[in-house]
Amino acid sequence: MQEKLFLLTSKQVARRLTEVFDFVWPTATAIWNLRWQVAGYVSASPTATESELAGRFVAGSGIRGANLRRSCIDSSWQDQQQEFARFLLFEFCSLYEAWCEGALNELGAASSLSKHLQFPTTFKNGAPSRGRFHAINLIVQGGSQIMAGSIYPAIAKNKKNSPPHIEQLLVCYRYFKEARNSLVHAGGSTSRNFISAEAAYNQLTPAQVGLKEVPVINGHTAGSQIKLSLRGVVGFGDIVLRLVSTLDAEFSKSPGAEQAFVRRWRTCHGGPAVQVPANPNSCHERIRRLVRRLDLPTPVVTAQFEAWLRNNQCIV
Repeated sequence: MQEKLFLLTSKQVARRLTEVFDFVWPTATAIWNLRWQVAGYVSASPTATESELAGRFVAGSGIRGANLRRSCIDSSWQDQQQEFARFLLFEFCSLYEAWCEGALNELGAASSLSKHLQFPTTFKNGAPSRGRFHAINLIVQGGSQIMAGSIYPAIAKNKKNSPPHIEQLLVCYRYFKEARNSLVHAGGSTSRNFISAEAAYNQLTPAQVGLKEVPVINGHTAGSQIKLSLRGVVGFGDIVLRLVSTLDAEFSKSPGAEQAFVRRWRTCHGGPAVQVPANPNSCHERIRRLVRRLDLPTPVVTAQFEAWLRNNQCIV
């Protein structure tokens, strides 16, 4: 099934997020079951050595150095959920940062806009001076009637596309990004930026973010240690997917999207223009098939889109 996304970078990130989602809960369940089994074995055999535990639970896996007593007996389930949540938090933040950089590169936009795509909009003298609206204004400036009329309609149908909620989704992102920054740069202690981000996050309602619930978080005070919610961090993964899907749809209407489309056409169909039938209906059906081969959803084929493809020597 073709994803309703335009940019190749968006498709890569969406697929990676799906892989992570498919991995999370089965893995957490497996860890829980391993803890239960090791605890039961040690309860029945309190003097069991590490080599015995490894022989019983690890043999044949190819895994070396697993200390099952420390990880399954000495460490609490809450501690392990924290570690799991931390891994996921770092992964999701890195994926969104990589998407920002990759999307701008694909569109031929300034790399400096990457930071703006990671913040809600702030205004100065009534005009957007920082944040996603500022970046979108520069990227989509002038727009593309061709892409807006032919490619965008299908991309906009992505169920994760959330234009009314984009600002609030970025408020969510800032909370989790500041949590990540505190863990990496502040030894896990809450920073001033984190406390500010949490205060903004706590103002959000499910309706504002377009979800059944705002991802669960733990409350913090200044100087306390960051405590992550595994469920909340998994919810953050969906926030990232919604951000990518929403901004991807916006960018599909930009002038840079035209150039990205032509490059993909050349890569997929080669240099010479593709011969299409003279009959208008057959021609348009042929164009739809050619566009789908670019890993894009079925476009709206208009006379204007056909003429644009001819002008760019994509078809003849």
